[in-house]
Amino acid sequence: MTRRPDDAQLTVGTTGFVVLAEGEGTLVPAELVYRPDDCLAARLVLLGSDGLAVGWTFAWELLARGLMSPVGDGDIAVRPAPSPVDGIEVSLGPRSAARVWLPGDNVTEFVRKVHGRVALDARRIAPALDRELATITNGT
Repeated sequence: MTRRPDDAQLTVGTTGFVVLAEGEGTLVPAELVYRPDDCLAARLVLLGSDGLAVGWTFAWELLARGLMSPVGDGDIAVRPAPSPVDGIEVSLGPRSAARVWLPGDNVTEFVRKVHGRVALDARRIAPALDRELATITNGT
């Protein structure tokens, strides 16, 4: 299958504030990533100075809804960040083992761009998903 230019992944760079302990944290380069072949998901990637990248994948709608009110449970929860940050807090891990604060402007830009293309991407991958589901349910 030939990829069209609009099939490329979407990446919005940002800076996350990773809360290490109560009152302690550090700024870390981060990216919000959307792939057309996984159009229900977003990936939050924290980029280390040594080239190491650590990422979490979750529903992109958590970012959209988390701009307004707390959402999510289990391994990922998103909520408006506490003052004085204008953005969101993403809690990673079942007991909020790590928290990342992201600027609201970058999250809003990401959500706006994803929202503009997710319906088309979902229609593109629907036949492949239908074939995969048929394979699973038919046991072939």
